[in-house]
Amino acid sequence: MVTNGDFSQYDPNCGDFRFAFEDGCVSVWTEFSADASLWGVPTNPYAWMWSANGSFEALQTPVAFEQGKCYTVSFRVRTNDNGNTNTNTNGIINLRAVNLQNGGIQSEQDIYVNSIGGNYLNNWKPITVSFIPTANFSTLLINPLYAGSAPQAEMSIDDIVVVEDHLAVDFHFEDASGTTKDIFCAGETIFLDGSASADEDNYFIEAYKRPKGSTSNFQAISSLGWTAGELNTINLTTLFGTAGITFDIGYEYEIKVAVQNTCTNWLPLTKRFTVLGNVHLNPNFAMNTFCAGDGTISAEVTTTEPTANQWWGLFETSTSATTGGTQVGAIQTGNTYTFTGLSWTKNYYIKHGVWKDSDKDACYPWQESRQTVTTPVSWKGQTSDFNISLTTDFNGNVVVNTQADTNPVNVYHLWDLYDSNDNVVGTTYCCSVDAVTYSGLSLNTWYYIKHGVWNNCIGWTETRIYFRVQTQKSRNNNDPVRFILETKEYPYEPDSGYIQQINDQIVSGAIYEMYEEYKKDKRTVTESKIEIYPNPVQVGKTLTISNSSKNPIKKIELVTLSGKSTVLEYVRQSENIQVPIDERTSKGMYFVRITKQSGEIITKQVAIQ
Repeated sequence: MVTNGDFSQYDPNCGDFRFAFEDGCVSVWTEFSADASLWGVPTNPYAWMWSANGSFEALQTPVAFEQGKCYTVSFRVRTNDNGNTNTNTNGIINLRAVNLQNGGIQSEQDIYVNSIGGNYLNNWKPITVSFIPTANFSTLLINPLYAGSAPQAEMSIDDIVVVEDHLAVDFHFEDASGTTKDIFCAGETIFLDGSASADEDNYFIEAYKRPKGSTSNFQAISSLGWTAGELNTINLTTLFGTAGITFDIGYEYEIKVAVQNTCTNWLPLTKRFTVLGNVHLNPNFAMNTFCAGDGTISAEVTTTEPTANQWWGLFETSTSATTGGTQVGAIQTGNTYTFTGLSWTKNYYIKHGVWKDSDKDACYPWQESRQTVTTPVSWKGQTSDFNISLTTDFNGNVVVNTQADTNPVNVYHLWDLYDSNDNVVGTTYCCSVDAVTYSGLSLNTWYYIKHGVWNNCIGWTETRIYFRVQTQKSRNNNDPVRFILETKEYPYEPDSGYIQQINDQIVSGAIYEMYEEYKKDKRTVTESKIEIYPNPVQVGKTLTISNSSKNPIKKIELVTLSGKSTVLEYVRQSENIQVPIDERTSKGMYFVRITKQSGEIITKQVAIQ
């Protein structure tokens, strides 16, 4: 309400610094009587006045004081009695609210009056007082006053502030997250936020309680008395806990808060909250996993608490665990939900949370449960079986056709043709074809076809069929030769190590890369006429590579189905290359990768026993 209370708004173009008030060089401030001076320095000035023989220097500034309102008036003051006891005793500081008319005081009311001989004698002292005018006033008047003769009474003043008081008390209760509420659950921390209160210097808190639902009077349980400072956010649980008071289940509490300042001694407000017991909801859920039509796993989850709020989260982990991991997709709601697009090659768990908003009787806090997603997941009609048939082309060549049995879900296929010595003799087909053809086969020779299937629901499964093509002569020599396809069951049950190797290849993604390389290299194999034998080969024995090509070999590697390669030592003997198989080599399916000096790469599949 006071403008330029520190006198810093001073016109430096004015004359003598000491006559600034007389010359009208200090904004808003003017002399009322005599010649008050501006002292100090232009960057940090203050006002100086004296009084003797009842005369005084005085300053005035417009301030609109309203009747009945409370104002806080603060300033810094320093006095000087010039060493005279009478001046010390009878000289006074005088701040007044006045109404002026024709240069004289029409009406007035003291704001602050005190002897200059206080502890601000020759010493700057801050003063703060409250003031309630009994009438409306328009001007703040400041002066020293001394009725005696010399030596004079002197007063310096600075940093004058007048603030209208707006003392107010308001508060609410909230939880640890800052949510406003008046119902709390067992174990919750209760906060009181009084930041909406205003202009308080001190606050007072006391607590009462009665049983929930009762209409009896509240009973006092604790009073914390007055605390200096502003009422901000207070932890009621901790504050009353230090006094041995707890907020118990089943009670309604009444909190009384009062504030005060220099204008008002007591301004109270009372509010209530209730503490309820917890009802634990059931977070368990049912999970149904199935293989979807696209060949991925779906997990359908259904809550056992359909009246509660639901929270569903899918997490992927590096191991089969129900903690940590990376959240997959968005958090879901609803009593049932289906997570889709999952794969048996990864580890998942589903986290489910339930909760309800509090009602008048109880709280329903968060409860959760977790379940791992069980994989792999099979399906009805799952099969790797296939049919083979015999046809001849226009040139009379024999062609063997295969057709995979239908699966109701999407699967990947891999086809290989072997001779009776387990050597791959045909093109390897991977990974989307469900029917292939093989031609150029020798008559009356046994072969077998291996057909493997997999997808994101299951790992590798396979079926093998032995077959040979025979001729049947007609009784009439003029009739064409007939071809007969003979099949028999393949006496083979793949062991767990073999299956694990292929599944490792599927998990790493190497199956797509390796077989694509193998498929391309088969075209080169025919041109280079490379053969490997025996196949399978025993550990500790020698694998022979027959190479009619004149292109020298640079490197030979043994590659696992997961893609890990080991360089092999070898010895050249004429057109054959001898490769010793280390006795420490694990049995299973491998690739032999041959790199030539020209950069050509040839890959052959080999079984090691």
